Amino acid sequence: TDTAFEPSDAIGIYVVDESAGDLELSGNWANNAKGVFDGQDWDISPAIYWNGESRFNVYSYYPYSRDVNSVEDFRFPLQLDQRGDGYTLSDFMWAKCLSASREDGPVDLHFTHRLSRIDVRLVKGEYYEGELPQDAVVKIHGTVPVALVDLKSGDIVKDPEAVAAPIIARNNASGSYSAIVVPQKLLSQIPLIEVIIKDVSYLVSSKFIFEAGVRHSVDVVLSNNPDKVVINVGGGIDEWN
Repeated sequence: TDTAFEPSDAIGIYVVDESAGDLELSGNWANNAKGVFDGQDWDISPAIYWNGESRFNVYSYYPYSRDVNSVEDFRFPLQLDQRGDGYTLSDFMWAKCLSASREDGPVDLHFTHRLSRIDVRLVKGEYYEGELPQDAVVKIHGTVPVALVDLKSGDIVKDPEAVAAPIIARNNASGSYSAIVVPQKLLSQIPLIEVIIKDVSYLVSSKFIFEAGVRHSVDVVLSNNPDKVVINVGGGIDEWN
């Protein structure tokens, strides 16, 4: 969920002996071990053991991928349809714990959201007739849906070789939608949000800056005339974690 792991969620774990150097793709004390949550505990495979008095740096990410071909530019594509499981499988999270030792006890990993989130609220305008639809489809346009992740720092940039593609947002409740977006700047006035109601498209354009780890709020004020839809951009909420 937005605040907790659920049964069957899986994370990837890297463990680096401090004396051995920095995180590498292979040759670490643990290399992309898979941790699966059962609702209470994590089942780690292969198991990770302490090594005497050594201290370790631990890096972890969600969702787990078997195909990590770089720890500096790990390619993470978002789900283009974020309804159902597509939303959580797009919500890349990351954690680290430095200089952990056996004497310190369990390794505490605090995961943070590394991508950007946009919350879209549909609002009835003065001349909108009827109730808000329950089956509207909301799409986010103009963004590149592929991220490059530095697993050591948690930093994320958009893949410069990927192309923009529309993302279908999930429906949270009546008139409320959310989508995960790769952090990036849209500096030109371009079509950003499309609301489809009974085969009628309401398309609004805007410049926008999607910031890492920030939750952005947007109101789309609907009118019966698709050409007279306006967008109100609210403030971002920092420390989305």
